[in-house]
Amino acid sequence: MTTVVNLVAIKSRKLLGQLAYRKIPVSKVQRRLVGRYALEPEIDLGDFTCRAVIDWISIRLWLGRETQHQWLQRDVEAALGERCYIEPLDKRSGGVSDLFEFRVQEPDLVKVRRLCRTFYGKYDLQMPPVVSEMEISVDFTPKHPGDLARAQLFTALTRHFQPSRDVMGHRRDRPRFTFGRGANDTVGVIGRPRSGSGDKDHFLISSTTDRQAFVDATYYVGAEDSDMRWRIMDKVLDRQNRAAGTSLVLGDKMKRVRIEVTLGRPEVAALGIDFLDDLKGFRITRLQAKAFAFVLPTFLDPARARPSVRTAAHVWNDRQRMEKFLNAGAIGLKAMDAALDRRMKALRRASQGDLAKKGLKLKAPPRIGVGSSGTFVSYEAMNERVGMALRHLRERVAAAFSVPDKDL
Repeated sequence: MTTVVNLVAIKSRKLLGQLAYRKIPVSKVQRRLVGRYALEPEIDLGDFTCRAVIDWISIRLWLGRETQHQWLQRDVEAALGERCYIEPLDKRSGGVSDLFEFRVQEPDLVKVRRLCRTFYGKYDLQMPPVVSEMEISVDFTPKHPGDLARAQLFTALTRHFQPSRDVMGHRRDRPRFTFGRGANDTVGVIGRPRSGSGDKDHFLISSTTDRQAFVDATYYVGAEDSDMRWRIMDKVLDRQNRAAGTSLVLGDKMKRVRIEVTLGRPEVAALGIDFLDDLKGFRITRLQAKAFAFVLPTFLDPARARPSVRTAAHVWNDRQRMEKFLNAGAIGLKAMDAALDRRMKALRRASQGDLAKKGLKLKAPPRIGVGSSGTFVSYEAMNERVGMALRHLRERVAAAFSVPDKDL
């Protein structure tokens, strides 16, 4: 039986094709993985180029004197050749402030360093420029352009992405996708009760109310105001300004699938970045572990298990787990496993008292899926490609900071 995910585009209302999966025997020696197989997408990542970029960076300035934002904007345009968003953070009478934040899209870090040196001379900065937020993206561009290739890669990213923090504990953090502007065009991936009452774990375990993301939608994980949030999209437009209603339609060769992480100030600091110059020591390995990790789900292989009632129960349970994964990805499956574990522990607690009165004990449950990794294994092919792209980004950033200050 072939395991597939249908690739449906909502905007064109078309079935673009399918992403097929193959079963890979797990050769790991850990007890939690004995007798299991991993589910891996049939997609050749060598058919895509992979590049990581700093999509934008926000820098905070503490000036030695008050001024208005338009005077900073003039210096920005002279140094960068374009305007950028500048916000006074402590505006006073007359619209002046000595604390500003400005955001640079697709930053040329040599030019940004040169701009900050200008600010030092003109405004007597009271401390080095602070990196307050940044967004980092990894783009996958098919070597042979086509909607199907991008749809398959989008589906692989949304199914196998594993965030480093809990995104199920708060409703606004949960995975969702949007294909328009209104609330009716935003859909939660994992079903939930309409009200605060009811068995919440039922919706985490069941897959009947889950919704698969359309391949031309934008997939979100993390609340809009969280310090670490993600977005996965089929990028067919660039320089989009929703307020002005303008955008650049990309040619087929430029269309790509993107996963991006937005890092607030606490997460930027956790990477060892306080000031702009700290970027030269960018901790790429830590960034990948925190923001760009991908996993494969594993399931019991009946052919490698001894026939028994317990094996039959595990096989039935894994059919439900596979459906959950195909619908809601690794995030949904991890939430399902946690809910099943809570139910099992509750049942054991309810049974132990009666059994103890009869002098009986429950047999200890098998230690499968115990620990932070659960029953997942690393999606090595994807993690290696992303890791290489991030290392190349680090090299480009380091090169930008190798230019001596006197040469800026």
